[in-house]
Amino acid sequence: MAYQFECAAPDCVFLIRAADEEEVIAQVQRHSEERHEKSPPPEDVIRERMETVDVE
Repeated sequence: MAYQFECAAPDCVFLIRAADEEEVIAQVQRHSEERHEKSPPPEDVIRERMETVDVE
């Protein structure tokens, strides 16, 4: 099982998938700051939008 998050911004193809939930959160926050020049979303908001996926 892995955790996945996909950016919802228009024309953004950012997708992160990792085995560690904290790694996904850190990458999403960094992406928000660097790519979109926005304050990073709170962890609870990221967790709400995060999905779990099976990895083969």
